[in-house]
Amino acid sequence: MKTFEDLQNIWDQQAVSNIKPAANDVIEKAEAHTKKIKRNHLWTRIILSLTAIILIVYYIWVGAYKQTVFSFGLGIMITMLVVRIALEWRSARKFENLKTDVPLIEYSKQAQHFYQWRKKIHYIFTPIIYMTYVAGFTLLLPVFKENLSKGFYLYILVSGFGFLLFFGVMLVRIIKREVKLLDFLKNIS
Repeated sequence: MKTFEDLQNIWDQQAVSNIKPAANDVIEKAEAHTKKIKRNHLWTRIILSLTAIILIVYYIWVGAYKQTVFSFGLGIMITMLVVRIALEWRSARKFENLKTDVPLIEYSKQAQHFYQWRKKIHYIFTPIIYMTYVAGFTLLLPVFKENLSKGFYLYILVSGFGFLLFFGVMLVRIIKREVKLLDFLKNIS
């Protein structure tokens, strides 16, 4: 039984850890998360805006307005990007309007409201926008099939849906990461 007594002595000698994070540590972590959320909003708007601009230039360049189905499909894709950009701008505004100089209870209410807004964007608007965007792309395929060589059409088909699948997986990961950040900010109080 000597081994058990040795283990018991080692266990008893451990210091009880009641160390709680200092307020400054929590504030620094919250500020880091806040900066990360702001940066994510900015990059999302930049990427979506560039994509929308590319699609608009492509729309004009190929004269898509002359072909009804192609125009409709590309119009849906552009519209969905613009809607998503508008949601990101509004979200960034809401985030900027969170007042950090108010009492903790008030800040907590504001953070909760922002958190609920972002959850709506991620779990309601984003899937609808994404699926509508995919539908717009699908509307382009008959025109591509009719006007492009079989090999190039197959390339567009595989790479297009491959990209959309890859983008969908990345979107889910990004959403999960942002919800974790928002959970941290929400649970500070």
